[in-house]
Amino acid sequence: MKSEGRLGGVCVLAFAVAYLAVALSIPAASVGDPLGPTAFPVVLGCFMVLLGVTLATRPDQAREGGHEAPGRWGIVAALAGFLGIYGYSLPFVGYPLGTFLFLGVTARLLGERSWPVTVGFSASISLGIYLLFTQVLDVPLPLGIIEGIRG
Repeated sequence: MKSEGRLGGVCVLAFAVAYLAVALSIPAASVGDPLGPTAFPVVLGCFMVLLGVTLATRPDQAREGGHEAPGRWGIVAALAGFLGIYGYSLPFVGYPLGTFLFLGVTARLLGERSWPVTVGFSASISLGIYLLFTQVLDVPLPLGIIEGIRG
């Protein structure tokens, strides 16, 4: 790994430590969730610390021939643009359809060649998360145009 990778790991670690400090300063709630408001932020901060340490300390991972893989900035830019479009259009298109399309395009951009795998992955993840939020966690998600079709 080049020194940029290690530097990135150190940056992630520094951010994680600052994040944890803020998360631990959240006051305890007197009512509500028994875990309190700090549980999720602290767990997330711990995972970020672990990620930062891993990135900063892992051994060099050079590819065959001693060269790292070339950057795929076009794909990164396309994914970032599509993520923005996804976020903006979510209230109109709806969560199930928007997420299905977003995951399908993302899978194809990242190299998945099989259409059945792409469709199956996109459908199962978008439907599974939709059902988790709406049925288990009782968090409404926008249906968008599906609501118009349903009547």
